[in-house]
Amino acid sequence: MKKSTLLIILFHIASFSFVSAQSTEEQLDKHFIAHLSDNPEQPVANILVYLENGKKAFKYNKGFGQLSVNDSTAVQKDSPFKTASVTKMFTATLILQLIEDQKFSLNDKVVDLIGDIEFVYFEKLMILNGKNYALEITVHQLLNHTSGLADLFTDTEEEFMGKLFENPQKQWTTEDLFALYYEFNLNNRAHFIPGKDFYYSDINYFLLGLIVEKYSKLSLVQAYRKYILEPTGMENTYFEYRETSNNNLSFPSSYIGNIELNKDINTSFDWAGGGLVSTTYDLNLFMKALFNNKLIKTKKLFEAMISETGDHYGYGLTLYSFDDIRFYGHSGYWGSNVFYNPDLEISMIISVNQTDAPFNHKEFLRRIYDLIK
Repeated sequence: MKKSTLLIILFHIASFSFVSAQSTEEQLDKHFIAHLSDNPEQPVANILVYLENGKKAFKYNKGFGQLSVNDSTAVQKDSPFKTASVTKMFTATLILQLIEDQKFSLNDKVVDLIGDIEFVYFEKLMILNGKNYALEITVHQLLNHTSGLADLFTDTEEEFMGKLFENPQKQWTTEDLFALYYEFNLNNRAHFIPGKDFYYSDINYFLLGLIVEKYSKLSLVQAYRKYILEPTGMENTYFEYRETSNNNLSFPSSYIGNIELNKDINTSFDWAGGGLVSTTYDLNLFMKALFNNKLIKTKKLFEAMISETGDHYGYGLTLYSFDDIRFYGHSGYWGSNVFYNPDLEISMIISVNQTDAPFNHKEFLRRIYDLIK
């Protein structure tokens, strides 16, 4: 083969590869732009994205849309957003780190660890058929939502929203949350005997947060920062309402239907179950550190974390499937999603900043996966 002919072939191969990569990016751009919405009842003012396929050396990190319905300032790729329940992965990680340090074990009774915290009232925390089962709940059951405890946000959603809007700028303490739990009589609305089923409850993670604080001898804010955020280089992640933002970019608005959260509501009520603010890039750093054993070094503990122990759930992690391929991560109420597969080296981290998006969320995510796989 002539040298000139070989060069021409190589040029066309390189050109085709460039066009293919460009085409994927263009299709992704169109996909996200198409899902922005000015629907006054369900606005999607912005979408933040980090995508990666390590096998294909493909990375994509962008922000689409504007700060809010009323502020046309463009969002940036590293604009911050409320992670909501994505935070549970961090809280679970702290608990497993403390277990690695032999502070307690997965099978320890929670009452034996924090029974001295008076406002929890273990003597009446979980009543079922006249019996208090709170004394039987283990750390394992809190982590994978098999305790049977009722939930403040789903079991009494209407009551909670009513209380929230009485004082939407209230700064919530942990004591406030447990006081409301008892005010709503949730201690008498347990779902099952501990260990017998799965029921997702943020109360599980409030209790885990208390365990972290007691056995790390740090506030939850300090523990996140010392043991996760600083070691992983998550420079733009912080505990909202409890520490100063270290992200200088403006905060895009999130919405519940047409209610603008950033302006109208203080969301400090989800604490250890959902209080972190982060970026799509930072969350990718966390997932890689977690799955590269930089945060949890004990193989048995890490395998327990990512094993399905209740309704596609591990320890602070949800187990998802695309094409029957296992992904790990979590979703958050305000529209955040984290999906990671360590074998394929695929990351999909997206925030649509709307709890009630005016489109089919599964189809929206499926299209993203199909484009980058």
